[in-house]
Amino acid sequence: EASFLRRAHGVFNGTDDEPAPPQEVLAYAADLLGVPPPPEVAFEAAELSPMARSFYGENKRVLNSRIKDESGVHLSYPTYYEGLRAILAEELVR
Repeated sequence: EASFLRRAHGVFNGTDDEPAPPQEVLAYAADLLGVPPPPEVAFEAAELSPMARSFYGENKRVLNSRIKDESGVHLSYPTYYEGLRAILAEELVR
């Protein structure tokens, strides 16, 4: 029985198995599309909404082992590599 059905307490992190800074994920996505990655912009100069500024300013690496161990969750796309390839494949069939 999944942990959330057993009323588990605490925090479950929702993340994949490949910790990576945003610029690495963007570079991989650009490579899949065959385009150059967007230029990096200094955080202080970036035009971000307050929510985005908070997210990227406090971006932390987290583990997802608890949700997998306690609930038996199996990730269909264990890393951003598989996830981005699946998104691209889906878009190409549209």
